[in-house]
Parts: sequence; structure tokens; C-alpha cells
Amino acid sequence: MEDKTLSSVYPSLYEFPMTITMFVCMVIPAWFIIHRWNQRNEKGPKTWPLLGASIEQFLNYDRMHDWLVEYFSVTKTVKVPMPFTSYTYIADPANVEHVLKTNFANYPKGETYHSYMEVLLGDGIFNSDGEHWRRQRKTASLEFASRNLKEFSTIVFREYALKLSSILGQASLDNKEVDMQELLMRLTLDSICKVGFGVEIGTLAPHLPNNSFAKSFDTAQIIVTLRFINPLWRIKKFFNVGSEALLDQSIKTIDDFTYSVIRKRKAEIKEARATNENDNKIKHDILSRFIELSENPENNLNDKSLRDVVLNFVIAGRDTTATTLSWAIYMIMTHPQVADKLYSELKDFEEEKAKQENVSLLPYNPEDAESFNERVTKYASLLTYDSLGKLLYLHAVVTETLRLYPAVPQFCV
Repeated sequence: MEDKTLSSVYPSLYEFPMTITMFVCMVIPAWFIIHRWNQRNEKGPKTWPLLGASIEQFLNYDRMHDWLVEYFSVTKTVKVPMPFTSYTYIADPANVEHVLKTNFANYPKGETYHSYMEVLLGDGIFNSDGEHWRRQRKTASLEFASRNLKEFSTIVFREYALKLSSILGQASLDNKEVDMQELLMRLTLDSICKVGFGVEIGTLAPHLPNNSFAKSFDTAQIIVTLRFINPLWRIKKFFNVGSEALLDQSIKTIDDFTYSVIRKRKAEIKEARATNENDNKIKHDILSRFIELSENPENNLNDKSLRDVVLNFVIAGRDTTATTLSWAIYMIMTHPQVADKLYSELKDFEEEKAKQENVSLLPYNPEDAESFNERVTKYASLLTYDSLGKLLYLHAVVTETLRLYPAVPQFCV
């Protein structure tokens, strides 16, 4: 009987998969080879079909700035193709001025950038374009130029600097190592939240407690930054898995805290006005100022807008200040001659200011925590917003630190 198996009747059905496999095995490697051959003279990162430079960027994420500097040593413009988008980094001063100043309006952040950062930054100043950005910048400039906010900020930073001094003093007496970067991050987060929200979150307490808002804030910043090098983040977000699920939890914690503070501050302002206690109850933090502005319908500020405004300024002031302080301390410690000059200026300032205000400077013993803290507290009381402007060498030290180790080495538009 004649063999009528499926393979004999329809041999093409069995040959087709083998043909496809052979085609793939031949074409794909050739495609990769041709793709890489065409890049042999490229000065930027090498890419792969479909994946772009995402693999190289991901592998260099922990040394991103050093990685870019290596390319900048060859060319002042580096293009990094990615799936669905591409990034262009520029280091030429003339081009930077063109983008950030001369023709700033022609370089909006765009929808891609906005979609990456919206979950954390919302429509705040660092995640908006056009008229919306200009309106926020104008309002913020006016508010930060106000005398009340400047003086309030000085008082807040002085208060938390004293807390840090107490922690460091005790660690010195106990001969205990400390993580200055972590302490400075706690200092700036507490300070910025006090200036921004008008609330005490207490991460710089002597026992250095964990804080759910602080932890969620750090987590959210890391995850939204990773979105720029992980093309699969939208899939993770759709299925609510991995880092995107953790991001949702972090944002919920941040929002719960922020909106509760907004409601509480609005109630305090309303109560203060009802009892005619404006000077005592209405605070000078950024949130209170913007709540007052939100009462004008033309400003178009709701609770979501207030949340975005304050969180954007917390992000702007927290990491940048802590990083600059960390580098400044490191540079002072590694340059003894600078430390000596800085000490002399601060000592002269203390003596001159104490003489002007007829304040007696009590003697102190560095080995005695109580007398030392009393002297530091007295010294801090002499520091005002205006008097800080007289510390020219200190200003030079901070400025030079920013030149060598910029707090924002990479600016996105």
C-alpha cells in the first residue's frame, strides 16, 4: 500500500520551519556585523539593532558621568540612541548657552521626558515647558527673593546645622566613625522639608531613625531615573511588577504625606485668619506662600499643583546641597592650607560680630560636650542672612567646590 503520510503528501510543511531557521541563522549575524561595521568611525557609543546603546548605558549606569566624559574627550556632542528615543549630550560651552539661554524656547523637554518623570515631579517646574514653566519660574523667583523666606531659611538651616554639630560632637567624643554623606542627606532633607512644607520630619534625630517619607522619596528618585535607560519600564508598569510596583508604593507614601500636610496647612491658615493671628500662625514656608497664591483663581493652583511645586523644590534643594557639602568637607580636609585660612576667617568673624553685638564668648573645652555645644550655639546665633555675605573666603571655597564637583553635572532639556 502506498505511503500517504503527511510528510510525503505535504513535504513543504516540514521543510518551511527548517528554511526559516536557516534564514535567521544566516541573516541575523550578517545584520549585526553590517550594523557594527557601519559604526566603525562613530565617535559615540556603539549600538545594537533594536536595542540601541541601552546595553552599554545600563552597564555604565553607576559611572554614567565618567562614561560620558570618556566620549567627551573625543567629541563635544555625544548621541546615545535608545529604543523608541535617543539622547544627545553636549559639552561645548557655546552649544550649552544656545540650548539653555539663547534659544531655550526651542528645546522643550517634550512628552517623552514628561512621561518618565510625571509620577514624581508632576507638572512642577522641572517637568514643564512653555508658558506653564515661565509662570512657575516667575512666581518662584518672586517668592525666593522675599525677605521673609530668606530669613526663615536661615533660621531653619541654622537649627538643623546645630543638630548635626551635636551628633558629630558626640561621635568625636566616642571616637566613632560616621557616614558624612548620609548625615548631610538627612540634614538637607529635614531642612528643605521644613522650608518647603513647614513640618519637622526628624531624620536627623540623635538616633538617626528611619522615615517612610524619606525612604520612599529616595526610592522614587532612583526608579524614575532608571526609566531613562530601561526601555522595558512601560511593560513593568502595565503589569505592575518589579521596580514599577515598588514605585507605586513609594509615590503613595509620598502623596499621603504631602496631601495631609497641604490640608493641615490650609486649615491652619484659615484658623489664623479667623482669629486674626496671621503673624503668629501663618508660616513663611514655601507651601504656605503658594497656598496664599492659590486663592487667586488666575494662578490656577489646586492641591495637585501645590504638591508638584513643593516636591520639585525639595528635589532641587536636597541632594544638590548635600552633595556640595560632602565635596566641600572632603576638599577642606585634603587641603590643610585652605582649612587654616577658612578657620581664621570664621574665628575673626566670630570675634568681630560678638564685639559689635556686645556678646561675651564663653571659654570652652573640646573634650566637654556641654561647654563645646554652648559655644557652638552662641556662634550660630551670630550667623544671619546678611552676615553670611561677609564670609568671602567661605564663599570662594564653596564656589570652587561647585566648579570642580558640580552638584548638577548633567542637565536635561
